[in-house]
Amino acid sequence: MPLRPRGPEARLLLAMLRPERRWTAAVLSILIVALTLRLSMPALLGRFIDEAIAGEPVDALVRVALAYVAAALVAEALQLAVMWGSVQLSWRVGNRLRERLARKAIRLEMAWHGRHSPGQLIERIDGDVEALVVFFTNVVVHVLGNLVLMVAMLGVAFLIDPWAGLLLVVAAIAGGTVLVKLRTAAVPAREAEREANAILYGDLEERLGGLEDLRANGAGAYAVHRLHGNSSRSWHAARKASFLGDGSYSVAAATFATGSVATLALGFFLHRRGAMTVGQVLALFRYSEMLRQPLEAIAEQLKEFQKAIAGARRASGLLDTEPAIPDGTLDLDRSESAALPVRFEGVSFAYHQDAPLAVRGVDLEIPSGTHLGIVGRTGSGKTTLGRLVLRLWDATEGRVTVGGVDVRDLKQQALRRNVAVVTQDVELFRASLRDNLTLFGACDIDDAHLVDVLERVGLGDWLAAQPGGLDAELEGGTSVSAGEAQLLAFARAFLADPAVVILDEASSRLDPATEAHITSAMHALLAGRTAIIVAHRLATLDEVDFIAVVDGGEVVEHGPRDVLAADADSRFARLLRVSGQGLLADEVV
Repeated sequence: MPLRPRGPEARLLLAMLRPERRWTAAVLSILIVALTLRLSMPALLGRFIDEAIAGEPVDALVRVALAYVAAALVAEALQLAVMWGSVQLSWRVGNRLRERLARKAIRLEMAWHGRHSPGQLIERIDGDVEALVVFFTNVVVHVLGNLVLMVAMLGVAFLIDPWAGLLLVVAAIAGGTVLVKLRTAAVPAREAEREANAILYGDLEERLGGLEDLRANGAGAYAVHRLHGNSSRSWHAARKASFLGDGSYSVAAATFATGSVATLALGFFLHRRGAMTVGQVLALFRYSEMLRQPLEAIAEQLKEFQKAIAGARRASGLLDTEPAIPDGTLDLDRSESAALPVRFEGVSFAYHQDAPLAVRGVDLEIPSGTHLGIVGRTGSGKTTLGRLVLRLWDATEGRVTVGGVDVRDLKQQALRRNVAVVTQDVELFRASLRDNLTLFGACDIDDAHLVDVLERVGLGDWLAAQPGGLDAELEGGTSVSAGEAQLLAFARAFLADPAVVILDEASSRLDPATEAHITSAMHALLAGRTAIIVAHRLATLDEVDFIAVVDGGEVVEHGPRDVLAADADSRFARLLRVSGQGLLADEVV
C-alpha cells in the first residue's frame, strides 16, 4: 500500500499546496542540492582513507578533507534554508485552511451547530489544522527528501558493488513494508484519539462557561465525574494510537540494524577477497547507516503523518458538508426607503423533524418603518420569529418575506446586511474597541463615523475616558458594564445601517435605571426603520405601533398598540393592568 493519503484528504492537501507551487518548487530545489552534498560526503571520506593508505601527498589529502568540510557546511546551511522555507509554507497553507474551515462553519445552519460543541469546532478549525502545519513543516520536506536520498544512496551502493546494493534494497523494502503496514493500522486509532480529545475539550469548555451555575447548584461533583470519564477515554485512545504508531519505530530500527550489520559483513568479506578497498567498505557502511537514517526519520515522523491524515480527513469532511439552508440568489432594493416591510405568511416551524411546532400558522404584516412589539410566555415562540426573519432556520411551512422577497430567495449576505439583531447576550472580543465595533474590519468605516455613532448611543463620555480612544483594548465582556456592552451592541447595529432591526429582549437583564438610559439609544436606532421588539418589560413597548401576543407558538392577539390598550377585554390591556404589580409579561400571558 503506497505511503500517501488517498481520497478527500489527498484532494484537500493538493488543493492547499496548489497556490504555493513556486514556493514548494524553490524549497525542493534547495533540498535536492543539500541532499547531493550529503550524498557526496561518504564517497569523499572513502577516497580520503584510500589515498591515505596509498601514501598520497598531504596536499591531495588536504584538498579532499577541505572538500568534505565544505560539503558538510554548505549542506547544513542549505538544510536550515529548507527548514525555514518549509515553516513559511506550512503556516501559509495552514492559515488558508483555517480561514476556509471558519467560513464553512459560519455558513452552516444553527441545527448543525447544535450538534457540534464549541470544543469540537475548535478542534476541527485549529487542532486538525495544527496537525497539518506540523505535517508540512516536519514531514513533507523530510519524507520527500529522505526518499530521494534513499534512492540515490541505493544507486551509489550498486555502483560500488551490485551485491551490496541488492542487500540494501532488500533491507529498504523490508523496513518500508513494516512502516506502511503499521501506518494502515494506526490511522483509525489517530482519528479516534482526536475525536476523544474533541469531546474532552468541548465538554470542558461548556462546564467552564457555566461555572457559576455549577457552583450555585452544587453540580461540581457531576462536572468532575464527566471530566474523569472523558479524560479516561482520551487516555485510552492516546495509548492505543501511541502503541500502534510508535511501534513502527522499534520494528523499523531493528530491521535496519540487521541490514547494516549484514552490509558491514559483506564489505569485510569482499575486502578480504580483494574486491573492495577499505575506503569503499567504509563508504558502503556509511551509506547503509545513511539509508537507515531516512527510514528512521520517516518512522519518527509517522505519528505526525498519521495525525495529519486524520486531521485532513476530518477537515475535508467539514468542507464537504453542504448547508441545509442554501444561499439565495436575489438582492434587496432599498433605493426608495431606508426601511423594508416584513411579512409572515402562514408560517409554521419545528426545530427538528420529531419536535413539536415552535411556531404554528403565523400571519403577521409589519409595514415599512413601523415597529411591532411581541410579548408572550417563555418558550412561546417569540425569539423563533426573529430567527426566522434572519433565516437562522427556514420555515417548515409558509414563508417569511423582507421587502416583498422570500428570505429563502435572498442572498444571505444581503439579508445580514439589511437585518440587524441586538440580543441580551452581547459578545465582545479581546481586541481593540475599533475592532469590536467593525468586527475586525468587516465594516469599512472611518474613525470619525465610529466616534459619531458612539456619541449617538450615549457613549461619548465613556469613549473620552478610555486611555487609547478607539485603540483601547477590551478584555472581552469583563472590561465593561452590562449597560455599556448593550450600548456597544446598539452601536454595531447603527454601523450596519439596517433596514430592519430585531431587538430580542435586549434590556431584560438591565436594572431600570440602566434600561432608561438605553431607551434613548434604542429610539435613535429604530427611527425610520422597521423593528421587531421582543420584550418582557412592557415599558419597552410604550412607543411601538403594533402588538402581537404569542402563546404556544400562535399569535393569539394582534393589532395597533393604542387600540389593544384601550380594549379592556384584550390580553394586552390585561398585561398593562397588572404591570404595576411588578409582574413581567411572560408571567401573565
